Amino acid sequence: MFGRKKEEMMVYVIMGFLEAGKTSLIRDLLEDELFDDNAKTLVLACEEGEEEYEEAFLQKTGAACEYLEEEEAFCGKIVEKFLKKHRPDRIIIEYNGMWQTSHIPELYDELEEICFDREVIFQTIDVVNDLTFSLYMKNMPSMMVEQFRIAEMIIVNRCTLQTSKAAIRGSVKAVNPRAQIVYESEDEAFYEMKEEMPFDINAEVIEVSPDDFGLWYIDMLDNPSVYTGKTMKIAGLIQKPPGLPAGFAIFGRYAMTCCADDIQYMGFLCKADDWSAFANKAYVTVTARLEYKYMKEYGEEGPVFYAEEVEAAEKPKEELVYFN
Repeated sequence: MFGRKKEEMMVYVIMGFLEAGKTSLIRDLLEDELFDDNAKTLVLACEEGEEEYEEAFLQKTGAACEYLEEEEAFCGKIVEKFLKKHRPDRIIIEYNGMWQTSHIPELYDELEEICFDREVIFQTIDVVNDLTFSLYMKNMPSMMVEQFRIAEMIIVNRCTLQTSKAAIRGSVKAVNPRAQIVYESEDEAFYEMKEEMPFDINAEVIEVSPDDFGLWYIDMLDNPSVYTGKTMKIAGLIQKPPGLPAGFAIFGRYAMTCCADDIQYMGFLCKADDWSAFANKAYVTVTARLEYKYMKEYGEEGPVFYAEEVEAAEKPKEELVYFN
């Protein structure tokens, strides 16, 4: 019938390394009242962790479980076989944290063809154990970052009063600004902790040191209402690409989001009366009012500096911005 809406096939992809808490999350989802809708769930487990899916638990929650132990087996053809076997209403994939994340969008494309009569909707969730976060970011940064890039939500569990939200948020938001971060802790006091910035956000002119540029940049993108209309004094590097509106340059810093091979320029539009005194890629200190507005160059609403004063600045001792 024309205009008939397709039924949906929800596919939840739960990523994370061993002992991150993926199985616990999936068990909680299966027992959640939102899932208590007589729908059948297929769990595709790509690794066997400390917790298992007992047959009695699967029957109780209306689920079936299949294991995929080889990375090569993670493809549409194998999944199609399980779909025919179990006829599920939704799929939860417990994804092996050591596998390439490129398989996930590939599977989405394959499932759209396999489930041609249903609309396939993916939700990607990355589960992180705060107790091992720093260790993995130090030893396996590229793998952590690839999961952050593809995740719509990052769940950080086992948080304590020593958890550095700034380090976690910086690592995530630097590569995926739209990702939602959820913190979980058994300590109620954790939720009462206030995240203090190393600069006074209530000052008449907010002065941000070169070492705090990354922290400020992420917090500014995350909390536009806090900074809109505020005046800041901050040093950065300007770029003058062709095609910008008159009076505009791009102000920002180069940042290492993962490793030496993953350096990118983090910048936004800055308007001043005259940039002619400053060369392209010169360091300057700007005292500027921050506004959020739609700009054609962004294609959406974004931050714009309106400089009240621009002066030459020395190159910082550490040119790269880090987030953890």
